[in-house]
Amino acid sequence: MTEKPQIDVTAWPHAAAAAKVLAALAAAGGEGRFVGGAVRDALVQRPVKDLDIATNLEPAAVMAALTNAGLRGVPTGIEHGTITAIADHVGFEVTTLRHDLETDGRHAKVAFTDDWQADAARRDLTMNALFCDSAGRVYDYFDGVADLLTGRVRFVGDPAQRMDEDYLRVLRFFRFHADYALGDFDAAAIAAATLRRQELKRLSGERLRQETLKLLLARNGVSVWGEMLRLGFAEAYLPQATTLDRLAKVAKLERELGEKPDAIRRLAALALTGSGPAIGETLKLSNAERARLDLMSAARPDFNVDDPHFIRRQIYDLGNERALDLLLIDWGLTQPESAWYRALDIIRRWPKPTFPLAGRDLLKLGMSAGPDLGARLAELEAWWIAGDFAADRAACLEKARAMTD
Repeated sequence: MTEKPQIDVTAWPHAAAAAKVLAALAAAGGEGRFVGGAVRDALVQRPVKDLDIATNLEPAAVMAALTNAGLRGVPTGIEHGTITAIADHVGFEVTTLRHDLETDGRHAKVAFTDDWQADAARRDLTMNALFCDSAGRVYDYFDGVADLLTGRVRFVGDPAQRMDEDYLRVLRFFRFHADYALGDFDAAAIAAATLRRQELKRLSGERLRQETLKLLLARNGVSVWGEMLRLGFAEAYLPQATTLDRLAKVAKLERELGEKPDAIRRLAALALTGSGPAIGETLKLSNAERARLDLMSAARPDFNVDDPHFIRRQIYDLGNERALDLLLIDWGLTQPESAWYRALDIIRRWPKPTFPLAGRDLLKLGMSAGPDLGARLAELEAWWIAGDFAADRAACLEKARAMTD
């Protein structure tokens, strides 16, 4: 290995807690190194998030090492060699070095090893096969640092073999290209992926969901999804997600308006009208995610930016965040852009109100409990809405009294 950059791991979040875990492994005669995303992102000066640790100790020895150091270990994935180490109330995934015994494109049977290079060799991309020790020394067995710093997204070894081990790597290749690449697709990777694009249908929806949503949020996710459409990859597993122009519009609006990029909103922008349920089922979205996707992708009238009452009614019925979803999806379909900005201002400044009355208020006015009470309350609410939500509690009580006379 050639000389590699040094990383200041003490600047990472929860570095002191992670150091306790590494010290516990070392005290047990083993070694721990940071691996994957933290190392990759530190080298390109991006924010470091989760700190994952690889070790040459087997899981039982890891558990014992943590206990002896006064730390807690949780066997969250012990069959795959993963223990969650708890230090200072922070969890770190500690995984024993592995090599593959059998793979079928979806699952792998692994064996533990103490060979760091063998573990690196089973990883997908060179930039993900980097290790870093507690002193910040980087261990790079497959020129991952050079690939990372030059923006080349390349598989470890033979791309076809890596993809045959796990077909999700077809999609991961596009996701990492969207986030880290500075040039064209790696030709060998594209050739291998093209022959395996139909295998994406064999993967679980949960795994497809994770990679798809991350891809849509990636730095160049819009353009890479366009390439996936052009090359037939998107159609292979998500044929309803084809409206690229709308995705580009929504992503641009999020940037210009200072809105946090939202993966479900971007997915809805891609979706053909009425295709939300099919996409939600393919990706096994949560119930809340499906509800949002269905709302944005359903056939419905365009957002009426000319009518402030309509906008406030949308906020009352759906909430400010869901009204914003619909506004961004429909933005620019009709009317001058200034009208869309006025609508946005209402959504941002006018919080969803609460109807001032409840059934107990009508009971105090002498109304009897029962179906008629609910009907009267609904009638009052409709009156309040028709008045553009202007009536306060006193005005609503006065209206209720008038209804009892």
